[in-house]
Amino acid sequence: MSKIKSFFKILLIVIFIFSLAPCYLHAQKEEKLDPDMFYQDFEEFISIIKEIQNKYVDEVGLRTLLMNAYNGMLAGLDPYSQFIDPDDLEELKIETEGEFDGLGIEVIIKDGFLRVLTPIVDSPAFRAGVYIGDVIIKIDGKSTKNIVIREAIEMLRGKTNTEVTLTVIHEGESESVDITIERAKIHLNSIRGARIVDKEGKIGYIAITSFQDNTINDLDAAVEELENQGMESLVLDLRFNPGGLLNIAVDMADKFIKKGLIVSTKGRHKSQYHEYKAHRSKTYKNFPLVILVNNGSASASEIVAGAVKDHRRGLLLGTKTYGKGSVQSLIPIQNKKSALKLTTAKYYTPAGTMIHGVGIEPDIKVELTRKDVKGLHRHLARVNAADLRTKNGEEPLEINDDKEKFVDMQLSRAIDVLKGISVYSKNN
Repeated sequence: MSKIKSFFKILLIVIFIFSLAPCYLHAQKEEKLDPDMFYQDFEEFISIIKEIQNKYVDEVGLRTLLMNAYNGMLAGLDPYSQFIDPDDLEELKIETEGEFDGLGIEVIIKDGFLRVLTPIVDSPAFRAGVYIGDVIIKIDGKSTKNIVIREAIEMLRGKTNTEVTLTVIHEGESESVDITIERAKIHLNSIRGARIVDKEGKIGYIAITSFQDNTINDLDAAVEELENQGMESLVLDLRFNPGGLLNIAVDMADKFIKKGLIVSTKGRHKSQYHEYKAHRSKTYKNFPLVILVNNGSASASEIVAGAVKDHRRGLLLGTKTYGKGSVQSLIPIQNKKSALKLTTAKYYTPAGTMIHGVGIEPDIKVELTRKDVKGLHRHLARVNAADLRTKNGEEPLEINDDKEKFVDMQLSRAIDVLKGISVYSKNN
């Protein structure tokens, strides 16, 4: 009986595959390839399914085989394209709301390895010492070799107060270390640390941790509050910011740029070409601006940084950004119960520079040593915790504790630059 059911399932797949023939043949015609290859390719696909079901050591359901096929197809395209089943689709919706249970790290598959794109500031992973570029070789002792991204996310996620052990190799090191982390409720507060960092120079500071629905309203409120405190120039911190919503990135750049192109997207088809332009209304005052960036600044962060740099609205300071400049479209399938998260276009800065795989170079490069990076992690976690306690309370640039006195060199340099701009403006 099971063989009859299996036969009918495969028959349905065959019918579906051959229903794709017109699209396939049209594409092949454009490429001037033999259309007979279509039938040969899918005959091979069906034969493989039949052989696995008949001869594999354990019984394997057709759904499992198809899921593996989907995941394999998409994983072979790029690190960001994924097949999302109904359960994962619901989880994705929760993620975009800015709250979930987990460790607080953004991960990708790069060169066959599970890598940390960036840890979220003050998340459990951030506090435990998980850094940008770390390679995660095991999760709770299980190898991540050939793992697909959604499987990795499922293993990293879990209920609050449960533990997971990551075996990681830090960038630039050869020995692996085990890091045990307790999962927690992750709240993506998109604005943190808003304060005056230099009273004499009247320099404000705002860190953006993610691009969520409420980010622009929060940014407006922070800028207004700082201006009420006398702010005349601003440091916008986009370090460790993995991105978020495209429209929020455009809206943020629009706050600093009065007119002109902010970003464009280009794909294979004309329908995937879009230009996003600035509007004069609701643009902030033309105060001096420095944006802090590093290799954890990705996607939406790079849109803002690229627009500000190309329009010469401000200076970028830090290290080169990550280079994640591709657009992922969520395409519903099977009555919207599942979806494809598919790369459909790439971002280009106003000057026409492709971001993806390249990144954006800062105007002023301020490199950090490995020790400095570790110190910056601890420093930002403390500052963020103080900010949450005091609700925009003033925090000094230098933080003292029993073990160290840490100075954020990139922020310190940004303050010096803005002071220099202020002196130059007053003398001219």
